[in-house]
Amino acid sequence: MAKPVSISAKAVSAAAKASVARAVDKHRALAIRPGHPVGFFPRPLIFGFVMDSAELNKATFESAQALAGDVHADIAHALPAVKAGSPNIAFGGGHIICGFFPPIEIEMIEE
Repeated sequence: MAKPVSISAKAVSAAAKASVARAVDKHRALAIRPGHPVGFFPRPLIFGFVMDSAELNKATFESAQALAGDVHADIAHALPAVKAGSPNIAFGGGHIICGFFPPIEIEMIEE
């Protein structure tokens, strides 16, 4: 089977909504509010959701990375094209972006 060269941002977003909800429920100690926007953030190509500064105060690197791993694994279950991606977090501007880097082969995100 050929490796995918594009993924649908719409399909990932649909899968991510349920994945994020399950991961947030699993990681209750972080006290993350529901309803975070989920989206794509340009290079370094992280697809994820944003935790705000109040939630950042309760998060450790380890707990945020575990949350990203759960979100990525659940999305990859629904969309195998992202399975080779890498769970990741990005810190900056009082926020954490929690999600995953798409596989290196993915060069285009389709809507």
